[in-house]
Amino acid sequence: MKRVAIFVAALTYACSAAFADEKPVNFARDVRPILQGKCWECHGGKQHKGELRLDSREGALKPAESGGVAIAPGKIEESELIRRIEAADPAERMPPDSPPLAKEQIEILRAWINQGAKWPEGPEVRTEGSVTPEDRQHWAYLPLRAVPSPSVHDVSWGKTIVDRFILSAQEAKKLPPNPPASRERLMRRIYFDLIGLPPSPEEVAAYASDAAPDAYEKLVDRLLASPNYGERWGRHWLDLARYAESGGLETDHERVNAYRYRDFVIQALNADMPYDQFVRWQLAGDEYEPASLSAVAATGFLTSAPNEMLTDKHLEEERLRLRYNELDDMMTVTASAFLGLTLGCARCHDHKFDAIPTRDYYRLQCAFMTTAAGDVKVKDDSQNKEMTLLAITEKPQAADTWLLARGDFYSKKEKLQLGFFSVLTSTKQPEEYLEAARRAGPQGKSTLQRRALAEWMTDADHGAGPLLARVMVNRLWQHHLGEGLCRTVSDFGVRSEPPTHPELLEYLTHDFVAGGWQLKRMHRLMVTSAVYMQDDTADERRMQIDPDNRLLWRRRPQRLEAEILRDTVLAVSGTLNRQQYGPSFKPPIPAEAIVARNTKDPYPKDAKDTPATRRRTVYMYHKRVTQHPLMQAFDAPDASLSCGRRNSTTVAPQALALLNDPFCRDRAADFARRLMVDGGEKPEDWIAQGFRLAISRQPSEKELATSLAFIQQQRERRAARDKTLSADQIRQEALADFCQALFSLNEFIYVD
Repeated sequence: MKRVAIFVAALTYACSAAFADEKPVNFARDVRPILQGKCWECHGGKQHKGELRLDSREGALKPAESGGVAIAPGKIEESELIRRIEAADPAERMPPDSPPLAKEQIEILRAWINQGAKWPEGPEVRTEGSVTPEDRQHWAYLPLRAVPSPSVHDVSWGKTIVDRFILSAQEAKKLPPNPPASRERLMRRIYFDLIGLPPSPEEVAAYASDAAPDAYEKLVDRLLASPNYGERWGRHWLDLARYAESGGLETDHERVNAYRYRDFVIQALNADMPYDQFVRWQLAGDEYEPASLSAVAATGFLTSAPNEMLTDKHLEEERLRLRYNELDDMMTVTASAFLGLTLGCARCHDHKFDAIPTRDYYRLQCAFMTTAAGDVKVKDDSQNKEMTLLAITEKPQAADTWLLARGDFYSKKEKLQLGFFSVLTSTKQPEEYLEAARRAGPQGKSTLQRRALAEWMTDADHGAGPLLARVMVNRLWQHHLGEGLCRTVSDFGVRSEPPTHPELLEYLTHDFVAGGWQLKRMHRLMVTSAVYMQDDTADERRMQIDPDNRLLWRRRPQRLEAEILRDTVLAVSGTLNRQQYGPSFKPPIPAEAIVARNTKDPYPKDAKDTPATRRRTVYMYHKRVTQHPLMQAFDAPDASLSCGRRNSTTVAPQALALLNDPFCRDRAADFARRLMVDGGEKPEDWIAQGFRLAISRQPSEKELATSLAFIQQQRERRAARDKTLSADQIRQEALADFCQALFSLNEFIYVD
């Protein structure tokens, strides 16, 4: 037994050593959460049981009351901490009266000690309410810096500087990238990526025959200038803003003017509004340009939260709870959407992992204490009339803001002034931002605290601007390449996944800010790169080297989002209504899908399928309690929370929706009529045109033969099933079956 124990101990040690060699342990990300959660209660700033402190390097290395040393750097066998957390005897094991540490946690501590127990500089680890210099050294919080271009051996592959960073990492692993995709596939890819619609057969043919060396770049510029660009990329932003047109929760009341925020987002993106201005207006547009319809509408970002409609029936406690929940949503979505920080838990206690003390949470709350959602009238000079929109209403006098004990609004500890995240604040203090806002902003209508917040957030020299820019650049990369350079796209804190290409992310971020925060410029840099233009071919050797494609040696196929899938069905069927902006449409929803309790404004049971409901899906009415079944099947978010990255599932209800949803069947019939009118006179012509419209290519000989056989089979079955149908009706129904089959192809639903 003794030999077995020695063997097990040696094996465990070897595993820890391997962990140490392969994956350096980061104290802030990996070790501190364990010590803080498991050890500091008894061996931290408040208690020093056994004369041991584990919240500082000095205390951890000193002999404890027992004479042993808790942590002996590089010497696991001499570290009392490891012996006690691995002890089999409950009386010996630490922490006492608690479940043992998880195996993964023990391995992290062993590896950390093995690597020398590296500890941040300074006498103390961050304690309650404090932010240390080491906290500020997290990669996402650092100031912007210019990054030189790396050297590569294959200088012929790259098209933009982006490719040098990608190829440098690939060459280090002897991992050659893929060749470019075919012109037809690349065209389909860039159309869906930039405008969310398929190219027409005429557009495909024109591009395929354009021999100019800059044909692709001209195509990119044309798509970025299209009004459809804002509709496509606006949908990405609306996910982050948790945009919907009803309140959700108990009553799910309708918000008839909410659509003006959606219109602002689309128009701002089409106009290539600088991203820093885009952010400032959403936080405080009314405090910058109160007479501007667009600026005031932009504050709809803050009003988009689910909330309950208050009535006289609500008691004081309910009103306070709902109000503080509303404030919490404004703050947490602001932090996650713009800065990629998780803030919510700081409402009750210091953030367990990130350097966000509870005090910072409530100091930030000062900016929102006098704000509320409401209908606001603004004169629209272009139409010479007043427009009503759902936006932020503001009181001119600052409200008292308190540090609350454990988030209890009845337990006020200390009155606070406006402040921001300390870990992102350098030499310029919140008071300076507020003074500048009060000098420059409109007087007498608001506290201008949100404007001060907006200025701090977009300040790339002294405020949160570097993090703001990193998060947005990463989001652009995510949507273009399928995964962010940092995969935790809405969490850039210490528990985030480190970037796969940190130098590339830093280069792009620096370039983004230096280039005036222009989004279209950054799109162009990414989509004209060789890494973006690759095909999706895979092989066993490279899959073994990089199975997750972290080094981007191939194109990752991407499924169309629910909205883009619906738009594409409309486009290829020839029924897409391209009307932009204005009130949303309410499409028909099956009766069994609109059953909801206590809703103040129920979804209409008599909604009809008309040309007015065949607009792009970004203009579809989004009721939180009643989600459209087709959207739900294909993973559209329900807007209860900010969504930075959608799920992409593959489940049976998706196939059933494409087969049985009335919308899909009706559009298949429209598609069939379009083919019979525009596609020629013979079934072969209809099939070829159907392929060109649906998937932007000609059918192969086998596909043509299979399609002809399928249509003939369906004609025979339909004729046998219903003797009353005419020959023309049978032919049209069979062709509609074929069109619906095209809608269900993987090649239709997936780009590449």
